Amino acid sequence: MYFESAVDYVSSNHSLSWTSSYGFESPTTAGVTTTKTWRTGLTLTYVLTSRISSTTGVYYHHDENEGAGSQDSFDLTLGLRYTINKHFAFHVDYNHTTLGSLGSTPGYSRNSYFGGLTYTY
Repeated sequence: MYFESAVDYVSSNHSLSWTSSYGFESPTTAGVTTTKTWRTGLTLTYVLTSRISSTTGVYYHHDENEGAGSQDSFDLTLGLRYTINKHFAFHVDYNHTTLGSLGSTPGYSRNSYFGGLTYTY
């Protein structure tokens, strides 16, 4: 069993997207036979100028592991994109992830930074 939904709102200079899913997934923890998973997230993209756009996302993930408890994770993403010309764009992104502990497995928190150049032909 698996359910997924998406709701999008698009305007002239911004868009908002909400996605959500619920279902049974393959267990990732030893000794667990069933994992029920719920995921949901919001993404906002905003055009700041004709060349610069920003993206912000907030995501939540909950696993209910039969016999091993539950685990929650939270993600925050921020990004900027600069269009150099019709072929090249530069982007920088930041991601913060927090994962709650599951039994004897410790949780963690991490920050990730990304940058890149995109070529479109």
